Amino acid sequence: MQTLWQDMRYGLRMLVNKPAFTLIAIFTLALGIGANTAIFSVVNSVLLRPLPYPNAGRLMTIWEDHRARNGPVNEWTSPTGFEDWRDQARSFDHVVALQNWQPILTGQGEPEQLFGAQVSHGTFAMLGVTPALGRTFHPEEDQRGAESVVIISHGLWQRRFGADPSLVGKRISLNGESRTVIGVMPVGFKFPIIAGADIWRPIQPALGPRCQRGCITVRVMARLKPEATEAQARAELRSIAARIEQQFPDTNSKVGVTLIPLHEFLVGPVKTQMLMLLAAVGFVLLIACANVANLLLARSATREKEIAIRASLGAGRWRIARQLLSESLLMAVIGGAMGLLLAYWLVNLLVGFSPQGTPRLDEIGVDGRALGYALAITILTGLLFGSAPVWQLFKADLNQSLRDGGKGLQVARSGRRALSALVVAETALALMLLVGAGLLIRSFIRLQRVDPGFNPRNVLTAIVTLPQAVYPERNQIAPFYSQLLERVRALPGVQSASAVSSLPLAGNDSDAGFLIEGRPAPQPNQQPVAWYSSVSPDYFRTMGMRLIAGREFNERDNENSPKVVIISEATARRHFPNEDPVGKRIGNGRPDGWIEIVGVTADVKHFGLNQDARVSMFFPDRQQPSRRMFIVARTAADPLSLTSALKGAVAAMDKNLAVSNIGAMEEITAQSIGQERFTLLLLGVFSALALLLAVAGIYGVMSYAVAQRTHEIGVRVALGAQTRDVLKLVVSQGMVLVSVGVGIGLASALALTRFIKGLLFGVSAT
Repeated sequence: MQTLWQDMRYGLRMLVNKPAFTLIAIFTLALGIGANTAIFSVVNSVLLRPLPYPNAGRLMTIWEDHRARNGPVNEWTSPTGFEDWRDQARSFDHVVALQNWQPILTGQGEPEQLFGAQVSHGTFAMLGVTPALGRTFHPEEDQRGAESVVIISHGLWQRRFGADPSLVGKRISLNGESRTVIGVMPVGFKFPIIAGADIWRPIQPALGPRCQRGCITVRVMARLKPEATEAQARAELRSIAARIEQQFPDTNSKVGVTLIPLHEFLVGPVKTQMLMLLAAVGFVLLIACANVANLLLARSATREKEIAIRASLGAGRWRIARQLLSESLLMAVIGGAMGLLLAYWLVNLLVGFSPQGTPRLDEIGVDGRALGYALAITILTGLLFGSAPVWQLFKADLNQSLRDGGKGLQVARSGRRALSALVVAETALALMLLVGAGLLIRSFIRLQRVDPGFNPRNVLTAIVTLPQAVYPERNQIAPFYSQLLERVRALPGVQSASAVSSLPLAGNDSDAGFLIEGRPAPQPNQQPVAWYSSVSPDYFRTMGMRLIAGREFNERDNENSPKVVIISEATARRHFPNEDPVGKRIGNGRPDGWIEIVGVTADVKHFGLNQDARVSMFFPDRQQPSRRMFIVARTAADPLSLTSALKGAVAAMDKNLAVSNIGAMEEITAQSIGQERFTLLLLGVFSALALLLAVAGIYGVMSYAVAQRTHEIGVRVALGAQTRDVLKLVVSQGMVLVSVGVGIGLASALALTRFIKGLLFGVSAT
């Protein structure tokens, strides 16, 4: 330890004596270590850290598999399907169902649209969490006719009820109905799948009596028993699905089942991007190490005489090597400390720039595991770049060097190959990152050029929901929205206004099967399916959607007129090829269930700019009313300037209604490609940093090479060489190294880009 301490003190003096060299090397290491620690902190928090529930690895999600019916692999299920899995599967301790729930809280200040969930009893026991106050749901409360009870989050308890400890047992008003608060969840509790849930109620009373088998409305979670394995549970669920298919072929034909661990389901959408960013920032660290190794190799030539004298006084090569490694580790530790400070700043920056919907975003931070990772890569980088001068030391002839007076001839010859190899490696790594960034840039440009099928500019959007307890009759819904839209159209700056039940790119999904009049009835579960939405008159003009054929809806399309529908261009191509669909009818097959097609509209990218337009159709809101509608208003100026006026228009109609999700359509469109933009931004920054470091490395090596060949160049000039001849000599040497690096980098990029195929849009990996 005393010898090590002496080595460290001597190494510190050497670093202080060369401030320019020291600052460049430490700054380079701080960039590499800081960026790596920051990205690892994100990957660790999102991908590696277990979910915050006891034995979280046993939490599963269960889905219907509709691939055999040309549907999704992860589809919701029916209340009856949930009961089948719950009652027949023996591999689980708990099987629970959940649905979204968005009640309006009134009587506690301004009305607020809450975001919550309807859950079956046992949900919180499955998650292994108990309320901080009160209790969870009893089985008898998850039955029709039971008392209306709710559990609220700790944040909602503080925000709207002033952390009143006597709230448990009291009643609050939700959707115009009185419900009893029976529990308050603990601080920091996060409900899975339905992110941001603030309130929970039992699910069974909310399920309609007609929603049984085939009515896909619920999601299912489960916890494996300690003795059960994931493979056993998957096999058991498949046998249950096969048995149900035989019993109910009309509703369950070709319906399989999918079992996915909860953690995998939550983080799966971002796993590829995060691992790619971790690899990219690892390349940056390798380039940083190569740069510092170049600096140390060049510096070792100036220390050759010192090292030769120490060897002549009795110091063995291993003793000198330990001294050199101590200096490298000291430099790495200082760079690591600076990098750690940089990492804390970068993590906050990354969280701030992360797109909405990033899983576990609020859990991202520099924890003990990230600190351990920073320490490990600090030591590793110190050994990695410190080994270059040590390797050169073992190849050098120190006795010859001492006799030559420290001219460095032997070291220069043995070190040139190492310097050249490092330059080739830097160039190859930088090129691989640039290729990946270039592909993502082209992909992102293609995404931005995609026509969404509507004009998002100057469009204000907001959600208004009519509670069933307050507006129990269907014939109350459309007149309310019609009157509200008249008020919105009268607002200053509003050019047109309408309403829609499912806004493009807002994450809403609703679909249904249909039949085409005059065509043979399809086999069970093989009828065509279309995404649908209810819209008020003037919707297509307000959204800037193009009508290809037929007409738009008008006020005459009401509950007393014949039912009509407008279909999308994709629907016309698939189901009415080479014919005019206007005038034809679709429906459910009953004599009174046929609906006439009155128009065809251009396709809309409803589910994402990078996804194909689905078969879709639109109904008049007076014929297919929806309690939850998006208000859309095209304005002459900034749409968000009308926020207060819109809230006032709703309050004038009903002061107990809440207006939620107020935003601009341009922002919603931009957020739909937020994950792609975030990934491109980070990879672009890392690629630029890698290129900058590689350029600096090439410059350092060539500068060192020229310095070593000064005498030779002088002789060439004395013999008549021109400036261009010397320039050609030096540049050609550098270009040879870069060309080799480019060749290796291109070959490696071709091999690695196939891993990012899933992130590209309209661009091949080659």
